[in-house]
Amino acid sequence: MLVLGPEDFLADRVVAALVARARATDPGIERRDVDLGSETTLGELVEALSPNLFGDAAVVVCRGAESADESAVGTIATAVAEGLPDGVRLVVVHPGGNKGRGVADRLKKAGLAVAACENVKGRGIDGFIAGELARNSRRATPQAVAALRTALGDDLRTLASAVSQLASDVEGSDIGVEDVIGYYDGVADMPGYLISDAVWEGRATEAVRRTRWALVNDPGIGPAVTSAVAGGLRQLGRYTAARGGMSEGELASYLGVPPFKVRDVRERVGHWHPAALARAVGELAIADAAVKGRDVRGRVLEESGLDREQGAYLLEMALLRIVERRSRGRS
Repeated sequence: MLVLGPEDFLADRVVAALVARARATDPGIERRDVDLGSETTLGELVEALSPNLFGDAAVVVCRGAESADESAVGTIATAVAEGLPDGVRLVVVHPGGNKGRGVADRLKKAGLAVAACENVKGRGIDGFIAGELARNSRRATPQAVAALRTALGDDLRTLASAVSQLASDVEGSDIGVEDVIGYYDGVADMPGYLISDAVWEGRATEAVRRTRWALVNDPGIGPAVTSAVAGGLRQLGRYTAARGGMSEGELASYLGVPPFKVRDVRERVGHWHPAALARAVGELAIADAAVKGRDVRGRVLEESGLDREQGAYLLEMALLRIVERRSRGRS
């Protein structure tokens, strides 16, 4: 088997699965690792591919194929062509790319089956998470999947570990966004992110509930909330100004969001009249001043300060007014 592609996590998983499959047939099978880029490669490779005196079965795992020299590649090709010894299985790992492309092509021609391990991007990450959930006989809401990616990013190894942990610890069949928050609240600015999503998706009750909960847990979080909601507003504004014909990747870079968030912005922007977005700028400016203890009346900044309860109230009212304008689609 030629395990080909740059995604290390998938390559490691394929190798582990092949070793496990071999050991399911023969629990005593040995794993022999060979670095094809080392100075002693040839001797180690010949020894690993040869039957020993006791006839022990083995899975030979060769890494660093992109750096293999002609003698090592020739040895592998010859061994495959002539037939491996009984009980010996061969796995060659190659990261793909331009380096060592000829090695990969020659190993394919030699008869090695290919297991592709390409990088997973965009919506493919959601599919990967769904697959990990299925492996653990679990499901998750779309909001939970989005929150997980926001908290941890798109590294497959990290996401797989997180899904496994959540599946182990969360009761019930469906993993929800609150379960993700419980684990990863400190990893990313989860409260602000979730409040922003609720506002720009028009979920007024949830926006207020999450705002109150965030302020109870951290009374000083108000400025972070207004910053997150303003970030969501900027995304909508930039999307409306984006030129036509941009790819999803180009849009993601222009909006300053991960690629998987582009479709969310696209779905939201159709519900907002430009005038409503313009009014939201003013509402958020007043709310931001309020949670920082400053009172804005009209266009005047009052000298008298606001306490936290007053700031929280004005923040809630601002979010409600913003969401209300979304539903009417006008200022």
